Amino acid sequence: MTGATGFLGGAILRRLRAADPDGSVRALVRPGRELPEGVEAVEGDLSDASTFAAALEGVDRVIHAGARVSTTGAWEEFESTNVEGTRALIEAAAAAGVERFVHVSSLSVYDVQRDDAELDEDSPLESGAEGRGFYARSKLEADRVAQAAIERGGPVTIVRPGLIFGPGRPVPLARRSVAAGPFRVVLASPSYLMPMAYVDNVADALILAAQRPQAIGRIYTVVDEHVRQSDYARMFREASGQSFRPIFVPPALIRVAVSAVEAASKLAGRRPPMTRHQVDRTLRSARFDGTRARHELEWQPQVPVFEALQRSFAANRAARS
Repeated sequence: MTGATGFLGGAILRRLRAADPDGSVRALVRPGRELPEGVEAVEGDLSDASTFAAALEGVDRVIHAGARVSTTGAWEEFESTNVEGTRALIEAAAAAGVERFVHVSSLSVYDVQRDDAELDEDSPLESGAEGRGFYARSKLEADRVAQAAIERGGPVTIVRPGLIFGPGRPVPLARRSVAAGPFRVVLASPSYLMPMAYVDNVADALILAAQRPQAIGRIYTVVDEHVRQSDYARMFREASGQSFRPIFVPPALIRVAVSAVEAASKLAGRRPPMTRHQVDRTLRSARFDGTRARHELEWQPQVPVFEALQRSFAANRAARS
């Protein structure tokens, strides 16, 4: 697998080792990275395809959860790792006779053209990639690479998880929010739907996608539950024990402010910190249909959202103490 030392990758390893302590697991990792006992490490990098053959030798299934996730860097860095790295890894897996390749994508690849959209795996992908941040743009292009492999008959499966959260990472209050004393300014409407996906539940779905024969050539949306932003803020407050008042900023006001910043940045010859396109994509609420994963993979989220929030905050508090 790739991404084994990351947030999602670590959860996948824990689930794999718990289910089969004697099973053989190999991970492609950068030099110096530590892995749990019993996991074989092959040093390499997604931007260096010369390391793939050794990592894939004798492997029958690949879960590709690795990616460059930085908020900084040039497009070429994201392209070489997330796009071309995915392309080269799929090709190397085919050459090595790998029976299943599971690519971890994202809900951000979907084209959400309006509020309250209903989207499933056959819905159109985003068309304005150039208006996105480099990470989101690279995930979109990598998803297209994996789809092209499926169209060629490759044993590839794509999984598009919702907003992943869990222990070991700060729990998000919203897609975008700002702390202001006793308030939390939430850049969304109270009715915005949060597509929550607890990290262990996502790991379960990925493992099932790697195991089930009917998953070959299929795409799966994985969302535990859609929670209204106002309800989620209440759950967040109760689970965390924090006392704050959420203030929801109207999307129209956010769009006006970002448009002004974008225009000023262009006049100054700088790249804007956020574009109107990014804001529209972030603020539009949608419901992502995960019926296919539940039926074909027989996947069910084992940990409900509120309990997952409680576990996440408890674990994060313990880690800080």
